[in-house]
Amino acid sequence: MAGKVTRADRIAVLEAAGFTVLGEADDASGVTPLAAIKAAASGGVVPRVRIDSDDDADDVLDRTEQAWRDTGRDVGLFDADGACLICLTGPGASTLPWVRARPPERGGFLPVFQERTSTFEFVAVSPTGSPIVAVSEEEYEHWVVVTSVEDRR
Repeated sequence: MAGKVTRADRIAVLEAAGFTVLGEADDASGVTPLAAIKAAASGGVVPRVRIDSDDDADDVLDRTEQAWRDTGRDVGLFDADGACLICLTGPGASTLPWVRARPPERGGFLPVFQERTSTFEFVAVSPTGSPIVAVSEEEYEHWVVVTSVEDRR
């Protein structure tokens, strides 16, 4: 996606990656995509999982994706339907509503994100507004971060 992210763009990316899109939400119990992105990118945030991205292993994105899934499950990211609220990163993305979506059963969605948006980074939040579980790239590592807006106040 070149330029500003649109609603149609992100739905197309999520569906191409195998997500089941269930709707949109302006906020998650008061937490907007912008607030979640700021919380996840805060200078004091410590990653829950670090994956070395400097090795040449072909499975770095697969391991990052599995770490996000496992972490999300462990901290209560997903609702009873297996869905969460998700925001892809990119220009304008933080001003759009959340997309409520269920991740695919199969792996391999991060390579699709990277192919379609030039990054695999994203932020997700529980429909209750906490926790926030984000995936980012920092130096030579992929991070899975767990935080909340309250943690960053």
